Amino acid sequence: MNTELIHEYAAYGFWANARFVERLGRESGAVLDAAVASSFPSLRKTLLHIRDAENAWTLRLLGEPMRWPADTSEDIGTVLPFTKRFKELVQNYSVSDLVSEHTYKDLKGNAHASPAWRMIMHCINHSTQHRGQVITMMRNLGLEEIPANDLIVYQRALLRP
Repeated sequence: MNTELIHEYAAYGFWANARFVERLGRESGAVLDAAVASSFPSLRKTLLHIRDAENAWTLRLLGEPMRWPADTSEDIGTVLPFTKRFKELVQNYSVSDLVSEHTYKDLKGNAHASPAWRMIMHCINHSTQHRGQVITMMRNLGLEEIPANDLIVYQRALLRP
């Protein structure tokens, strides 16, 4: 098990979410709430779903009771504190933490068990899927300055002085 890989992946997730929160924070509520066909009906709802899901996985990793939604606020700025909490939790994990088995319940109450590393990988991949939808939604709304959020873009940024 490679902690460096998992730690970097968590940092990438925070970086990518921050790019979208910053970019979309410059848009009006009308744009954030405009109806666009996707998994969720608007840019705001999609970003808040990322927030809520990342919080759910954080709580599962911590063995704490589920809370959905993560926050009652509809402000997209609330995404980053939850993403940061997830990132910091993951970045403090040792190999033994990553391979430790966690039992948890999904949103329907079904019980599951997984090692932490699988839960972490799923959470970040899930957010990546929805950021891809945000890109398509932004294009459909005619928005410009769509943030590049590929993992390789993040990794290349790490290599720059």
